[in-house]
Amino acid sequence: MLTELEVRNFRVFSSSLLHFYSPKIVFEGGNGQGKTTLLESIFFLANLRSFRTWKLNEICTVGKPFFTVRGVHEYRKNWKSTLEVNFSETGRNLSVDKVPLSRASDFVGRLRCITFLPEDPAVISGTSLFRRRFFDMFVSLLDKEYFLALQNYSGALRSRNFLLKSAGNDPEKAGKILDSYNILLAANGSVIVKKRKEYSLLLAKETASKLSAIRPELADFSIAMRFQECTLEKESFLSKLEKDLRRDTARGFTSLGPHQDEFDFLTDGKSLRSYGSRGQLRSVSFALKLAQHHILKTAGASSGGGNTENIVLVDDVLGDLDAKAKEAFFAETAGEGQIFYTFTKIPDELCENELQVWKIADGKAVEKA
Repeated sequence: MLTELEVRNFRVFSSSLLHFYSPKIVFEGGNGQGKTTLLESIFFLANLRSFRTWKLNEICTVGKPFFTVRGVHEYRKNWKSTLEVNFSETGRNLSVDKVPLSRASDFVGRLRCITFLPEDPAVISGTSLFRRRFFDMFVSLLDKEYFLALQNYSGALRSRNFLLKSAGNDPEKAGKILDSYNILLAANGSVIVKKRKEYSLLLAKETASKLSAIRPELADFSIAMRFQECTLEKESFLSKLEKDLRRDTARGFTSLGPHQDEFDFLTDGKSLRSYGSRGQLRSVSFALKLAQHHILKTAGASSGGGNTENIVLVDDVLGDLDAKAKEAFFAETAGEGQIFYTFTKIPDELCENELQVWKIADGKAVEKA
């Protein structure tokens, strides 16, 4: 459980400290008051990124140069840890139990969050960036090797693209340093592609299982991953990068690699992005999240001893679900470590006596007696 959350200069919250003692917590209030922002702060503490923006300076309260998120995490009442993130114009500072950390990989994963958001259908219907980001977040929670490969690959890609743009049409201007970036891209990129392929098959199978319960007509579900075969192996990936150097230099960017991968979600062999109705997109995206939750929980339990419980963040989506979907949600998340909900009005399905309720208004949180 998260037992304490402090935010400073985080969007509409100038300074708030909340204490949690329940496994079920509700942030209740009108639209635009800050309910989703509190979920976002918890997600940020877990993943060092937002589910609403890629630009961290947008999170700062208007006119403020920094924001802070601090949380106290309790695991089975015999272990506590304090996580803190400070972001400013000069960079990001991380600490665990007041000990500074320099690497994000040593911070991410101490809290494990699953989100159910109104924007989830965009994973299917939106741009390829949404889908890659969804898979990157999902696989990173399961596989630390993937997370490290993703970090290394992203850094090498930015540096290589910078050199390619600086070189103009002359690859010789990029210098020998390109060779080292090519090696990094090939070594880490091949890991990313292999693991995406593996986990996309696992996710598709579990999503089909969830759909068979809530929308049987969509149960013939699959995920098609489109990638260049040469990126599966380090040697062929490296060879292709070297072969395409002149073309990449002319274009000013790297044209090969997992940053170009695409995923298509299919039912009965048809692309939901092209042919799916709004209701189908909503049902499948919900099943994807249920499947993601199930896989993460199962993986934690099978690994032995580790933290098998997740923190679930639910942003006012239950009202859009039919009876079968709601039943599947409550069954899947039963016994979970902690669930945070946002509502304008608490629905009848939740017993208010079992909830810790916070009233949210104008960027302030007050616990309801």
